Amino acid sequence: MTNKGFAVAIDGPVGVGKSTTARRVAETLGMTYIDTGAMYRAVALFCTEKKIDLHNATAVESVLSDIDIHLRIANGVQRVYLRDGDKRRDISDDIRTQSISEGASVVAAYKAVREKLVSQQKQLAATGRVVMDGRDIGSHVLPWAQAKIYLDASTETRAKRRVLDLEAKGLPADFEKVREETIIRDERDKNRTNSPLIRTPDAHYIDTGNMSCEEVVETIVNIAKLKEGR
Repeated sequence: MTNKGFAVAIDGPVGVGKSTTARRVAETLGMTYIDTGAMYRAVALFCTEKKIDLHNATAVESVLSDIDIHLRIANGVQRVYLRDGDKRRDISDDIRTQSISEGASVVAAYKAVREKLVSQQKQLAATGRVVMDGRDIGSHVLPWAQAKIYLDASTETRAKRRVLDLEAKGLPADFEKVREETIIRDERDKNRTNSPLIRTPDAHYIDTGNMSCEEVVETIVNIAKLKEGR
């Protein structure tokens, strides 16, 4: 596949603010935001609804051909649809629960799942101007991306942010539990066999611990403009 597009690849561990940052970077630069994590969440939701054991790789892989994920941008916001019979159902809100987040981390480790979704992600980015975030965007999905970013922050900082996010949604949140879940997710993402979370040598490292979201966005926007010659 010939890549004629311009891409900003944003990678980093769970809870570092990739999605929010990527969305705002895309808005600022007039680019299309592609939330790859939402696609893995969609797989986890499908399997959960079908009573399929997420920890059974064979069972998950056996239903991949039945999973039809569609991304659509409406009023500048990405919506995620899952085919349900002859219709597509908007699952954008359904995939944002903590349990589906955990499930996404599990299914994302399966080779067949990654191959299916990565192929779709590459097609989406091949000819457009996109901002894409995930765990392996710069290393595997879009190794040709002109601007690569690796966001990071301490485990404690990311856990605190997650707690605040859950509380803002009116959901119960225990810091120690969230912190432990963050550590588990980090271990799983960094040590999985298929496309682990890594920082590529050409990625710009940004520690967001003492930065506001606006400062992080501005830093990435400036890097992207420089790479695109703007």
